[in-house]
Amino acid sequence: MRIILPVFGAILFLSSVAMGYCLLDDGALSGSEFVSLIVAFAVIGLIISFASEVQEFSVAGNIVKLKEVKRDAERSISELKAARTETFRFLLSLAKRHPGGLAGIGPVDERIPDFWALYKQIKKFGCEGELTGDLLDVSETLAKGQIGTIGNLSDRIGTEYRRVDRLPSPSELLIEALDDESIAEAGKRGLHGGDTRKIKESVAQAIEEYTKLYELYQNYESKM
Repeated sequence: MRIILPVFGAILFLSSVAMGYCLLDDGALSGSEFVSLIVAFAVIGLIISFASEVQEFSVAGNIVKLKEVKRDAERSISELKAARTETFRFLLSLAKRHPGGLAGIGPVDERIPDFWALYKQIKKFGCEGELTGDLLDVSETLAKGQIGTIGNLSDRIGTEYRRVDRLPSPSELLIEALDDESIAEAGKRGLHGGDTRKIKESVAQAIEEYTKLYELYQNYESKM
């Protein structure tokens, strides 16, 4: 860059001289106008040539500070990026909290939709790298919460996975959750009016949501 700028500045100056001479020769410029043109382009050429070193220059009495403006802008951008990352970190901590009021009876933990919306924004702004540990923690917490939701649909899951130290694979959960006896017991409790077909559909939807969280957790665990 330090070599390119002086070369570009010299080319611009020489081109202005050639153009000015042609206009002078054609009578389009007077001698004083030719001199003014050359001086102006000489200043511009010097500014370009030494742009990495110039701190300020004056235009019609107004001082323009190049290095300071660039430095301030870069510092402000850096501070804004840091603040954005910390805001995402704070929101991720909130994503683990259960909402107030009565818990829903749907196949998806109520915290999960808001988490996916937040995660979309984190990816959009390229903050995944700085938040790897936080995303690992939240995805594990929500995946365990989703197991609890599946347990509300399947008696066997509710019994065998009441507390988990590790995240079971989605296929492992699916086999257990769709056990005929477990589904029948859920029907006897009046879930979905005892309609075992609807119960199975809810279980499948719940497992699908768990699978997404499980894969997200596996992805960030591999990066730690």
